[in-house]
Amino acid sequence: MNRHSLRRAGQRLALWLPIMAVAALLLALNLWAARHLGRVDLTAQRLYSLAPESVEVARQVGQPVEVTWFYDLRNKSMVDALELLRQYERANPLIRVRGVDPALRPAEAREAGIQFAGSAVLVSGSRRMTINGGTETDFTNALIRIGQRGAQTVCFTQGHREAPLDSLSSLDDLEEHDGDENLVARVEVHEQHGMALARNALRTLGFATRGVNAGGLAQALPECAVVVAAGPRAPFGDSDAQALRDWTLAGGKTLLLLEPDALHGLEGLLGAFGIARPAGALADPASHYRNDPGSPAVSDYTRHKMTRGLPLSFFPGAAGLEPAGDSLPRGVVVTPLAQTSDQAQLPGRPAARYALMALATRNAQAAGEDGSARPTLLVAGDSDFATNRHFATLGNGALFTNAVSLLAGEDALLTIRPRHYESRRVELTNRQMRTVFWTSTVALPLLALLAGLLMWWRRR
Repeated sequence: MNRHSLRRAGQRLALWLPIMAVAALLLALNLWAARHLGRVDLTAQRLYSLAPESVEVARQVGQPVEVTWFYDLRNKSMVDALELLRQYERANPLIRVRGVDPALRPAEAREAGIQFAGSAVLVSGSRRMTINGGTETDFTNALIRIGQRGAQTVCFTQGHREAPLDSLSSLDDLEEHDGDENLVARVEVHEQHGMALARNALRTLGFATRGVNAGGLAQALPECAVVVAAGPRAPFGDSDAQALRDWTLAGGKTLLLLEPDALHGLEGLLGAFGIARPAGALADPASHYRNDPGSPAVSDYTRHKMTRGLPLSFFPGAAGLEPAGDSLPRGVVVTPLAQTSDQAQLPGRPAARYALMALATRNAQAAGEDGSARPTLLVAGDSDFATNRHFATLGNGALFTNAVSLLAGEDALLTIRPRHYESRRVELTNRQMRTVFWTSTVALPLLALLAGLLMWWRRR
């Protein structure tokens, strides 16, 4: 090989060596990033990242937790939910996550009691919890509850024509799939006037629920953390009404969802906390849902930890709440959490502002530091907002679950609002649109044409 050939080979080598070095460096950086950095979320709303509250909850997990996510490999949202769970795993090595497709491993799904995709089973020591849903709120609150010692029981009174706790439900398919069962397309349809959706939401948060029939309230109260009377339309018996009043005054937590003019027999309990329900149904022409003044709507809540971050909620066919008598009973503090506008009307009364939901506490000075011994009554002038028909609409469901969580002292439970793709659009006024048109369509092409003519003239 002559000197000229060696020189040409050296020149080629000198040309390709930097390119190969850069390629090797990029490959090494790619491998390192895949192992250490994971993926980068570039969406404006951080759709694929955990909220800081969820990361903090994951880091506080002190016991090993095994999470099995049963999902459909063909469904993108369920695959994204599995990646969301992986982020909990990366935040705390005590959290172990695995994904299972029930269609591919039906025996494992049956053993876990899972029928359809979209459920997660959490196991920590001897505790076991199943949640239905794949949102960040579901996963974070499940981690909070699996680390607690025992599930609190929320008791729903029954037998006074309340909305039924175990309302009817049925499974339905959205479309046909050529005989091949698609787990994603199957939906659950609930009876409209029932509390099954509210019950399922509370169980997702880790609460236990039970119904208490009329006549057995006194025996059941010692096991209840919260008592809910969801729209009684027949009066409580004297023994049940007295038992509920005594239990609440002794430090119990009660949630009353009342209806206009319905007989409930709980006037003694309401009076002990300084709350009255005037006759008639409210009509709010200034703030209502859709075109129905009989469904007062609330978006501007009283500043309180229970209503923080809540979207609009509405109360179809609601009663107004007001103070009972000229002054409150001694030691009682009443906080209106949701109110109508000042144009709301009751039959035979002038327009005024009424409370739609009020929180009353009694003997606050004698309460423990954590508030557990403080008698608390939370009253809403409507029960329909929490029934199956309206529970999933806007902020109604979150308002109900927040109310129960507040009474149960579970302030650590989070409601992380879902994030969605944001369409980035530039909104222009008419003047701005004309300016853009004349600049981009007329001025710039004309300027280029003039520059070309000038160059041609000079070269002549």
